[in-house]
Amino acid sequence: MKKLGSLNCCWCLFQVILFIKHLIFYNRVMAGHAPSVAMEAVLKPSCELPEDMPKIRGYDFNQGVDLKAVLKSYVTTGFQASSLGLAIQEINRMIEKRLEPVEVDEGDESGDPPHKAGCTIFLGYTSNLISSGVRESIRYLAEHKMVDVIVTTAGGIEEDLIKCLAHTYLGDFSLPGKELRLRGINRIGNLLVPNDNYCKFEDWLMPILDQMLLEQNTESVRWTPSKMIHRLGKEINNPESVYYWAYKNNIPVFSPALTDGSLGDMIYFHSFKKPGLVLDIVEDIRRLNGLAVFAKRTGMIILGGGLVKHHIANANLMRNGADHAVYVNTGQEFDGSDSGARPDEAVSWGKIRTDAKPVKVYADASLVFPLMVAETFALHADRLTAGEKTD
Repeated sequence: MKKLGSLNCCWCLFQVILFIKHLIFYNRVMAGHAPSVAMEAVLKPSCELPEDMPKIRGYDFNQGVDLKAVLKSYVTTGFQASSLGLAIQEINRMIEKRLEPVEVDEGDESGDPPHKAGCTIFLGYTSNLISSGVRESIRYLAEHKMVDVIVTTAGGIEEDLIKCLAHTYLGDFSLPGKELRLRGINRIGNLLVPNDNYCKFEDWLMPILDQMLLEQNTESVRWTPSKMIHRLGKEINNPESVYYWAYKNNIPVFSPALTDGSLGDMIYFHSFKKPGLVLDIVEDIRRLNGLAVFAKRTGMIILGGGLVKHHIANANLMRNGADHAVYVNTGQEFDGSDSGARPDEAVSWGKIRTDAKPVKVYADASLVFPLMVAETFALHADRLTAGEKTD
């Protein structure tokens, strides 16, 4: 047993000596050299990138304060700044195509006058943008007839009209709902709308609904949401209104869920006093789809998601997709919502053409849309409004 223990000790000593020899040899061989596997992983050679690939560079304020140049630099800034820059480029492509001369046909079956734009621009937006100061940017586009078709929600109609009757105020996101309710104040994000505004809206709207019902019964007028919006734009008779200018410039405005808001509340109340008013959504869907189908080219500018986004995209499906598209929203696609879907999903459905170059900007439209208008429609205002006159 003593001999066995001695042998074990000798074996252990031999293993220690062998390890030390290997360690000394390794240190001598590798002296001044990192492990090859690490070298290969960290210093992996690159392939050559195309010479014309944009290089990242932001604006240099040593050149002074030039906001136009700042916006121009967004394309090469990266992240959502680059998306915004690309969206501006895409809208400018829509405008260039819109200005191309086209042969005027006999018009489509919707009864709208023949369309002479080289690119029919569809603008969609959610109601919160009309509640906000983005309304003035949208009104500018309608005032100067820079877009051809508008799609929005009920709130996107009524909030514009209500603002002609009373003000919306700046509040705070954190104002407690319970206290606001007790005071009769409605909150839209950090905007405040006194409930009296809606009472004024009711007083203004009810006589118009009376007249619409009368014309339906005595003149066989078949009302649709777009015809009703056209009438409301006429009746509001206020140049601060988006829909006043849509009426003046004969820009069709579609709102397939027109009853989903204060307008719906008033129509509901009116139906008890004078029942019978009918709004035909079938005529409107034929009209909207016809505007897409018979257009030479189409472009979509969609602010926000939900109904307005899909309604415009689905109309463009009828022509095998829009030629141009810009989305501005904060929606994400992981939940499978249409609101958050990227443009490539619409390509799969045939709502955007396969050769299009659509852009999605992940941003609050109140931040970026006025900048987009400044670098697109407003920049080309003289060309876009040439020959267009409004009273």
